[in-house]
Amino acid sequence: MQRPKWLPELPKIETSGFAPDTAIYLALRKRILVQRDKTAIPELHKLAQRGHAKSIILMGYLYDQEPKLIATNSKYAAQYWAIAAKAGDSVAMYNLGILYLNGRGVPRNLQTAQQLFALASEQDMYRATFVLGQMYEARKDWIQAINVYSRCIAAQYIPQCKTRYGILSITKTKLNPADAKTVVDQLVEASSSGDLEATYTLARLSAEGIVINRSRVAMVYYLEMMVKSPNTNSHYRKLAADMYNVYRPTEQEITEGKNNYRVANAGGISDAKLGSFRVVDLRKTVVEAGGNLE
Repeated sequence: MQRPKWLPELPKIETSGFAPDTAIYLALRKRILVQRDKTAIPELHKLAQRGHAKSIILMGYLYDQEPKLIATNSKYAAQYWAIAAKAGDSVAMYNLGILYLNGRGVPRNLQTAQQLFALASEQDMYRATFVLGQMYEARKDWIQAINVYSRCIAAQYIPQCKTRYGILSITKTKLNPADAKTVVDQLVEASSSGDLEATYTLARLSAEGIVINRSRVAMVYYLEMMVKSPNTNSHYRKLAADMYNVYRPTEQEITEGKNNYRVANAGGISDAKLGSFRVVDLRKTVVEAGGNLE
């Protein structure tokens, strides 16, 4: 491929300043996770034995999540991640927390899991922050859950933080008009990022007139968004059908709501953006702080 004329000359690559283990790791990671090359795993193991942190994380991930590449053994995964967690690695802390949360490879211990998620969250691992919020919700500690979710609202790859923060703020606190607007804006942003729980919530708020003006037309608009999303499933289609049955919009309201949806999305929905949405699975461990390999 020829270099485009407008592309400036790039600097020559100088590798002498980089740790050789990092370059080896990146090549092995590609061979294992992309090319599915099992023969690269013994080489990765040697790298992990030399104390290379990312290799330790990946070895644990393989033992926990990749049965087609290696015989799974979550006890081994826990041992790898314990080494890296003691060294302060946030991904290892998160993964070890997932194991303790589910009792996989280690005894189930919610207190230990929470402590690990809290430590990872302190290093701005937003996925850990979200799971921490989920644990507070499970205990019905609403205020603490809201406070925790507020710390991961900035995470674009976890719009669920905005959704859960918004829902709990609306249902468990008394909002002033300015805060209510902020919460609704966050729900709209989460919905546009593919979180159908946020879209459903906006439909309900519109139908009931909670924190926003009551509008069956707006309800239909959000229900259309929900059922037309590439992320939709039978659960959300049933929720939409149930809402139509409960709130019974008129034919005119249905027509207007659907027309509004068509006009708003005349340029096409960003399927790439919506399709990138992933549910945070509380059973799955990860390779990197910002993403989950599923």
